[in-house]
Amino acid sequence: MSTIDIERVVNAFLPAKEITDIKHFAGREKLLQDSYLSLLSEGTYMALFGNRGIGKSSLARQIISMANGDNKILNKISYPSARKLDYLTVYYSCDDSIDNYESLLKKLLTTKDCLADWIYTIPTAYKEIQKINAGLDVGIAKVGSDIKTEDTETPIISSHDINVIFVNVVNEIVKQKISKDGILVIIDEYDRIKDSEGFAAFLKSASTNIPKVKFCIVGVAQDLQNLLRSHASSDRLFAGGTIYVPIMNPTELYKIIDNAENEIEHKIEFNKEARDKMIYLAQGHPYIIHLIGKYALLKAFTDKKNTVNVDQINDTLNQIAYNNVDPILERRYNEAVRSSLQREIVLKEFAKVDTTLGDIHTAPVYKKCIDLGVDNPSVYVGQLVLPEYGAEFLKVRDGYYRFKDSLFKAYSAAHPSLQKT
Repeated sequence: MSTIDIERVVNAFLPAKEITDIKHFAGREKLLQDSYLSLLSEGTYMALFGNRGIGKSSLARQIISMANGDNKILNKISYPSARKLDYLTVYYSCDDSIDNYESLLKKLLTTKDCLADWIYTIPTAYKEIQKINAGLDVGIAKVGSDIKTEDTETPIISSHDINVIFVNVVNEIVKQKISKDGILVIIDEYDRIKDSEGFAAFLKSASTNIPKVKFCIVGVAQDLQNLLRSHASSDRLFAGGTIYVPIMNPTELYKIIDNAENEIEHKIEFNKEARDKMIYLAQGHPYIIHLIGKYALLKAFTDKKNTVNVDQINDTLNQIAYNNVDPILERRYNEAVRSSLQREIVLKEFAKVDTTLGDIHTAPVYKKCIDLGVDNPSVYVGQLVLPEYGAEFLKVRDGYYRFKDSLFKAYSAAHPSLQKT
């Protein structure tokens, strides 16, 4: 086969990062249109919500591009955009260090590529950040006492409230008229905030006190529903800006594979059976397509093959599991199974059920499990609800269960049996 750069092969699929380049971005036309309209809507906050592994962060990156005036993605889907937007965009992805929304605000103020650089370049904003009380290190300054002798018209802050500091700093940035449409603050991985109590009230206050700021919250559905319920009128902030990100349909998933083949000039291609197997395994999750595709493509390149077939997809699944390619999902799988063949059968048979129509009814799955040699499948279902087995199942009502994480469901269905690896 013709030579091809291994770097292009390795990066044709991107399971480890969100999609930023539009040549890799597939589908989601309606979501892109809705996002653009939300960006245009004055006073409307945005919320992207859905399960893990379905591309919320990649969609957020496209929203940033649109907000920055780059309409390439809109042109790609032939959407008649009215104008190029002009936002100052701030993106922050939460991690486990964010204890509450106040610590989130501090991160937004002090993280490079968020607001920190602007604070340094705007004297009035820098003065506001200096008014934080003694010992509170926000990454810019520790002030032993309040500044009370400044010759300035900026009012002295006495509350030492991070909410007030944030509002004042942002207002000082807005006054510079850096961007026509204001500031867009995207908070990704919102569900990783340990305690979000009070955040909805802050957002409601911010809508009045910093009207030129638009927040976009990205997270799983349950956490965003809790956010909207936690304040009486917070749901109105997101009216017209709440965007549910569903699983991808097969056409969109096939497009991901097409994009990868285009990236390597079709020097290696997935045959129809391999493509169909990947779509079946993904259960609508683009992450699974990227994960399997990356290692199948690399194996074909190493073996000097120009076609990926079903057997190579099956070999790739074993490689992903054996080499612990995704350590988090692999750990969860092992924690749930715990070397029990019968519990693994139950987990995998539940994972194979198509849940697009609703929760999983136990009766037909139990029958399949019994046919496969499981003595009492209900016992193992009961275990999979417990924390010591990862609590991967949630009991909805008598006779009905669901996976707490649809990405883990897809991973479990695709995972080769531990008894065979």
